[in-house]
Order: sequence, then structure tokens, then C-alpha cells
Amino acid sequence: MQTKNVELFIAVKQLRAKWKQSILAVLSVAVGVTILICALSLTNGFEKDLVNKILGTNPHISLESALSDRILNYNNFTKKLEKIPEIKAISPIIKGQALINNGIEVKGILVYGIDPERENKASNFNKYVIEGGLSSTERSSIVLGSELAKKMALTVGDYVQLVTGIGVMTPLKITGLFQANFYEIDVRVGYINIAEAQRIYNLPNAVNALSVKLYDPFQADSVSEKILEIVPAFNVRSWLRDNKGLLAAMATEKKVIFLVMMFIIIVAMLGIANLLVMIVLEKTMEISILRAIGASKRNISLIFLFQGIVIGLTGIISGCLGGYFVSLMLSKYPITLPSEVYIIGNLPINMQLKDFIFVSLSAFIVCLFASIVPARRAVKLKPIETIRRNS
Repeated sequence: MQTKNVELFIAVKQLRAKWKQSILAVLSVAVGVTILICALSLTNGFEKDLVNKILGTNPHISLESALSDRILNYNNFTKKLEKIPEIKAISPIIKGQALINNGIEVKGILVYGIDPERENKASNFNKYVIEGGLSSTERSSIVLGSELAKKMALTVGDYVQLVTGIGVMTPLKITGLFQANFYEIDVRVGYINIAEAQRIYNLPNAVNALSVKLYDPFQADSVSEKILEIVPAFNVRSWLRDNKGLLAAMATEKKVIFLVMMFIIIVAMLGIANLLVMIVLEKTMEISILRAIGASKRNISLIFLFQGIVIGLTGIISGCLGGYFVSLMLSKYPITLPSEVYIIGNLPINMQLKDFIFVSLSAFIVCLFASIVPARRAVKLKPIETIRRNS
């Protein structure tokens, strides 16, 4: 134990003697760790925000009849599926396309006929309503996306015509506005009462889809298989399967970002190796004297390994603190993005403990490798020849 303290003492003393170079080496590691943590936090935030937006107004699992364009006796199917413990709520819906006319212009929209109470349990619908709401009793009402209402200069209380066929027009009163913070949804979706949708789309006592919400949305694929065992005559689609390519691309993107950013820490490793090699060259005589008075090759190696560890740990701790505070500032003061161009309104941050641990371990291993070359060079010195040559 005492020997190790001497080796650590010598290592720290040599770093203090070259404090300017040591500070630069620590800063290079700290900057690399900070940038890597911030990049991963941004990637995590973007992934989480995108998943929340996908799941915000979309079902975890969607069921449609494989035999026809409608589901009859849907309440019976709902009771069967509610026995599956992973399912939190089921909501019947009617999906259809239509044109909306405000008397000046006409736009195509996607209409969802829903039961407001059941849909709120299945997708937290009321969470996204920013003004008014969809009445369960007032049939001739519609809730529009905020961007669609803005483009058509519509507000709560205005009347529009819903065109669903040649000469088929239904007057509806705008009773609410919703904002999913997903531009493509906010600009082209409208919600009406399910009873009104059944009349408009000629689906008496029927719907064309069932929306399923789970306690854990990432169990969608396994629950889909259970649903097929109960109701095999249905087309079952999970959000994981529908967005498989997107989720895989985001996972690959995170790995690529990590590898690219690791090059910054590798550059820092070269700086550490360069500093330690310089110390070996300058302290050749001192190393030879230590060897001559009984220090082993292991003792000399540990001195330089300790130097790499001290620089690495100091830089990693500083980098983790820097990454935390920079990420914290970005979360409190987010950088806004135009919603018309991007599907998110600002750069989201989601710090995860596993990223801090993984980055710290990776940076530590890199710094440890940086000290191996100088350590090997130091132990290869022949003390007697070195002393004789310098005497």
C-alpha cells in the first residue's frame, strides 16, 4: 500500500511540474466528454419527443376487420379484449377522408369519429385540446387541429361544411381546437362525435377500427399476438411495427453519433500520450536512478499509468459536470425550431444515467490506453547505460 502511495505521489508531482500541459490534457478530455454527453442527451430527447408525438394521438395497437370495411358488434369484441391484462383502454373509432369548406376555401382533412370519454382513456385526447372540446351530446360539432384552423382563419364558434361525397355536405360547428405539437396532424385532422360519423359515413351501429392503449406501449408487438389469438379475423397493427424503420434509424443514429464524437476523446488520448512521452524523455535520468536504487519495472509503469488515470478521471468528472450543466441549460432555455420544417418545436433534452456511465467508462479506457505506450517506453530504459551516458 505504501509503495502505491509513493508511485501516486511521484505521478502527481510530475504532472504539477508540467501543469500547463496537464491542464490542456484534462481540458481536452473534459471537452470531449461534455460534447459526447450533450449529443447523446439531444438524441435521447429527440427520440423520446418523437415517440411521445407518435403515441400522443395514435393508438398503440389498431384493429380493423379483415373481412369487411366495418366492425359490427364492436362492444362484444371490446369486452373480450379488455380481459388482456396489458390493455389499459379500448376506444371505437371511425376514420374517413373529407373536405372542409369555410365558405372561402376548401381543404382535404382526415376525420376521426370518436367517443370523447372512451377516446380520452385510450389516447389522453383531452390533454391535447387547447380550447373548447368535443361534446358527447352535441352531434353536429367538430374539433380541428390548431394549424388547420389558423390556415383557414377559423375559431371556436364558427361553422364549416364537411363534404364527404358528391352533394353530401354536413354543417358542423367548431367547438374546440387541439394541438398535438405534430405539424402533420395539427394541419390535417379533425375530430367529430362517433354518432355523427356513423351517420355521415353510413356505418349504423358499426365502426371501422378499434384503438387500443397499453400500460406499456413497448409491449405492442407481444400484445398484438395475444389479440390475434382471441380475434383472428382482424388486421392487427402495432405502432412499433408501423414505425420499425424510424426507430431502427434512430438507434443507428445514436450509435453513429457516439462513434463520431469518440474521435474527440481519441484526439485527447493523443495529447495525453504526447505529454507522458515528453515526461519520459525529460525524466530519463530520474527514471534510471529509481531503477538503480531498487524500483521495479512495475513501479515505473504504475507511475505513468497513474498519470494517465489522474488526467483521465479529472477530465471525465469535469466533462460529466459540464455535460450535465450544458444539457440542463439547454432544457431550461431550449433552442426553438420552425414547426413547419421540423416535427418538433425545439431541441429536446433527455439526460440518462446510463449514458453518463457508458461515456465515462469509454473515456477512461481510452485514457488508460494513452498511458500504456509511455509506460512501456519508460520500463525499456537501461538504467546503468543511461546513468553512465549522462554522468
